[in-house]
Formats: sequence, C-alpha cells, structure tokens
Amino acid sequence: MASEQRPAVRVAVAAEQSLVGGAVQAALTSHGFHTVLLHWPGGNVPAPRQGEEFDVGLLVCDLDRWQRVRASGVVLRGLSVPWAVLTGAPAGPLWGAAYDHGATIVLPSTTALDDVVSTLTSLAHGGTVVPVRERQRMRAEWRRVRDGRKELQERARSLTPREREVLLLLYEGAPILEIASLLEVSASTVRSQMKAIRRKLGVTSQLAAVAAYGALIEPDAALPTVRS
Repeated sequence: MASEQRPAVRVAVAAEQSLVGGAVQAALTSHGFHTVLLHWPGGNVPAPRQGEEFDVGLLVCDLDRWQRVRASGVVLRGLSVPWAVLTGAPAGPLWGAAYDHGATIVLPSTTALDDVVSTLTSLAHGGTVVPVRERQRMRAEWRRVRDGRKELQERARSLTPREREVLLLLYEGAPILEIASLLEVSASTVRSQMKAIRRKLGVTSQLAAVAAYGALIEPDAALPTVRS
C-alpha cells in the first residue's frame, strides 16, 4: 500500500522587488511548494485572497535602510506564521531588527537554495529555531541603534535656528569661511556655533555632526552596517 503523500507546504513570499519575489516564488514552486507572492508596502503586488492560509513565510530584503526595516516589520507582523528572512545585511543589529519584528530565523542572502528549501520545510513543521540567547543579543543590538537615533532626534530639537542653518550649510559641503561670508559673521563665530552643535548632538567632531544631521533629514537614511 502506497504511503500517503504529505500536502505541499504553503509559503508566503514577500520581497521589495517584485522581480526578485517572482524569481524566488518560481524557484520554490519548482521544489514542490505552494507559493503566493505577498503585497509589499508601497509595491504593486496585490494582496493575497481573503482567507488565504500559509504554513511559513519567506521575506527577501536588504535591511540596509530605515524605510526597508519599517516595511519589513509591517510584513512580518501582518502574518502570523514562522518567518524566514533572507537578507544581504550583515549579522548583528540589522538581523536583530527582523527578530524584533517577529522573524523566526534570519539567513544570509548567500544561502544555497537547497538550504532555504530545507529551512522552510523545517519551519513549516515546527523546527529550525535560532538559540534564544543569540536572538536576544541581536535584538538588543538593534534596539541600541534604534534608540540611539531617537535620542539624536531629541538632541537635534535643542539646536537654534542659526545652528541648524550652519549645520545645513556644512552638510551641503560649504567650508567654514564660506559659511561665515554667507551668514555675514566671523569664522570664529561659526566655529563657536559648531562647538555648541557638537555638544548638543553629543558628538566629538564636525564630520560626526554632519553625518548625524544627514541621518536625521534623510527620510530613508542608511542604517549602520555593524558586524557582530
């Protein structure tokens, strides 16, 4: 008597780039999975049919910018299944962001397809759990990055309008003497204002102040690529 065949694992696939998502979907389908491409926030892939059920999810995303991390969080929190995340981000706080949003396991984008297939199959049947301590460590690293940005935003609110103007000109590449000429003040006054800016932002150099300002004014600034 033939053994009863196990039903195909149902996989929800989410990717920022629809072409990437389609390629991953096709690869998994060729390995016997039933796959559906999920809607990515702001993307053009339609949402799955109402009532569609899944055994596991696979999110493919480079968690290198704040907007991508936020969007991936919407996806991970929006579907209550075990999630695997495939990313080019280095292990560390950026993986911690995925774990903080509910991922079960994070894999590097260099992971071979057979290993991805094995991981998804294991997840669908209750396996492949990353050690709790490792997940907690990465989540703590991510929260330090996230909270550091919030603290910097709070510090930036203490800057005066003139200090913001000086910092903007520096961010745009203007040297101290040019800023002094544009604002009709002495170079020593600009340097004094920069000293106050560094103190308020909690940084020790002009370069760090400019970098901090850029991270604050860019809505989709790059995240730090700190490796564990």
